[in-house]
Amino acid sequence: MPYVILLFVSFFTHFRWINNLAVLTSGDWTNLGIQTLKEYLAFPYLWVSNGFGSVNIGASFYPFNLIYGILAHFNLGYGLDERLVFFWPILILLPISIYILVKKITGNTLASLIGSIIYSYNTYFFELQTGQLTLLMACALCPLVFSFFIELLETKKIKYSIYTAIVGFIVSFYEFRMFYILCWILFFYLMYYIILIEKIQNKQKLIKIVFLSGLSLFIIFLLNFYWIIGLSKTGTLTSNAYFNRILFGDEFLNINYAITLFHPFWTGTKTAVFIVQNIPFYVWIIPIFAFLGLYLNRKNKQIVFFGFISLLGVFLTKQVAHPFIGIYPFLYKYLPGFNAFREASKFYFLIALGYSILIPAFLISIWKTWNKNKWQNYSKYIITVLITLIFLWNIRPIIAGDFQTIFTPRKIPNDYVILNNFILDQNQFFRTLWMPTGSRWSTFTNINPQVNDIDEANGNWNIYIKNHLSDKFTYGDIAEEIFKIKNIKNLLDESSIKYIIIPLEDKENDDNFFPDFHKPRADYIKELNSLKNMKPINIGTKELIIYENISYKPHIYLTNKKETIKNNLNYKTVQFQYINPTEYDIQIKNINKPFYLNFTDSFNPSWKVRVGKLNWLTSLINKNYFISSNYHSMTDTGYNSFLINPKVICKTTPCKFNKNGTYDLNLTLYFSSQSYTYFGIIISSLTAFTILGYLIFIILNNIYEKNN
Repeated sequence: MPYVILLFVSFFTHFRWINNLAVLTSGDWTNLGIQTLKEYLAFPYLWVSNGFGSVNIGASFYPFNLIYGILAHFNLGYGLDERLVFFWPILILLPISIYILVKKITGNTLASLIGSIIYSYNTYFFELQTGQLTLLMACALCPLVFSFFIELLETKKIKYSIYTAIVGFIVSFYEFRMFYILCWILFFYLMYYIILIEKIQNKQKLIKIVFLSGLSLFIIFLLNFYWIIGLSKTGTLTSNAYFNRILFGDEFLNINYAITLFHPFWTGTKTAVFIVQNIPFYVWIIPIFAFLGLYLNRKNKQIVFFGFISLLGVFLTKQVAHPFIGIYPFLYKYLPGFNAFREASKFYFLIALGYSILIPAFLISIWKTWNKNKWQNYSKYIITVLITLIFLWNIRPIIAGDFQTIFTPRKIPNDYVILNNFILDQNQFFRTLWMPTGSRWSTFTNINPQVNDIDEANGNWNIYIKNHLSDKFTYGDIAEEIFKIKNIKNLLDESSIKYIIIPLEDKENDDNFFPDFHKPRADYIKELNSLKNMKPINIGTKELIIYENISYKPHIYLTNKKETIKNNLNYKTVQFQYINPTEYDIQIKNINKPFYLNFTDSFNPSWKVRVGKLNWLTSLINKNYFISSNYHSMTDTGYNSFLINPKVICKTTPCKFNKNGTYDLNLTLYFSSQSYTYFGIIISSLTAFTILGYLIFIILNNIYEKNN
């Protein structure tokens, strides 16, 4: 019955996620085209082609992307796909998993129901529902991991190590930052359990409990090995876009917002991004009851632990606010992995988790002791209802439709349907550049990547742009000035950009970004009209503007000299076949002089050239498997250039020598770190099959025991 109540409230309040299958998109939660999703039905690759190509630091997302790919294969539509992978699992797991944990700790059904409401309907989780659903999905599963871990410590049975590992792995591939926080919680609880709860002194028992706990973490590590080993070889495991950002949000967070579990952007009806709101007076009841729960249950060691979790969450969520303003920057700089949290709002999760235990513990205490007179009886009812209503009141804007964002059904404008079909019908590599920024309705594939906005272009063209634009220029300034810099036409050509697209001012779908920039849409059209070799084309759209760059260069091509933006070099096309984002098969005929092989993805030293066919396993063993890295360099536009001398390489590798004195070369362009990913896939797959076999054994054994 409690599960029925929780699911009813969850589905009733979020009926807009259920009553139709329209695409729901807002903020960072974007729409994905069917062809994009279908490409997820493949191996995990360490390189992504979108933009200008980059190391796939989101490789850990592979399992749920694979589910996306499988669903897309059946052409169900993105509206249903996103519901099956995110929306509906969140509605089920968010209230249920925390209910299981609270029931495990308190043993009280009513308290567990209220704990579920506190956890599910706090303002931080509503903030996540504006588009950060990977985080919310991880938060929905974390209490279940904790429940299994507690069961593991209490029973010391290996099956709970497996259960903890399975659900922990799911948390890790939905949102690894939340898994990082969860690991610290489990570690603290393990130490707390060993020292204060069970007070283990027996050496064998200690070894067993540490082994079973470590086994869970080791299994999760092996299941994630497919991406961990590859990223470690590229150097991006500890140094990437997530880890190299400066601290942000100091002005938005302080101890008052943290201790009241109130998100600073929550207006009571929706979130106002970067606009700090006043804290309503009534939410101060929340920390009062939470810490009363801690005080009244100070002899209950499990409750005390969740008090510690709450205080830790408050301390971290305040970020650099008083007291101890230097602790968060210190952790950000020196604690491994902590620099993934450039702003501290993720630690609201700890407060929500702690309060979900402390407040129900307070209610249990007053229900047990307030029985002396009718005022105490009335008071405990009033307090219980009051706590429940404070959190249920947050649901009101969702039911009323005021929350909008990801609760508003969207419909793709017909102009984007025409454009996407136009792009996908061309079976050749090229990029599209969106000015000043991309639309949520655009589509991309591995052979038709998009440069989503000028900020992404600035990332790859950073060296060149810095020589022409002041460092003081803002994001909007760069978008305004980019077409005025010298040799911009050569920059577009050498970046394989065939189309430049100016999106619609689509206010109906929250897809109008022109107000964020310094000039109106018409000015971008005017500037593009002035560029040479750039012509507007009519593909049947009414308002969407598309320009074709008729002189763009292919993805892979040859030049006699090293490519440079200063001179528009003549080039020779080459026959190549796209195998996957990390591998290209290249055929070059009738060559007798040194040449430069140009590849218009971002420069990375892991890109290698192999003469002949590729064997990924051999590439791990043979250090001389590829042409020397001495011949691999970066162009001044940030791309890859390989100097190939057929007379030199054909002395040591098999090449076809023609009667006219030329050579035919069969080359493989390969992102060499992908070989480690293939090796990691084998390890992760063997681990998964071993776990599956163990689960089958448990099921069959349980059936056998019941029958006998």
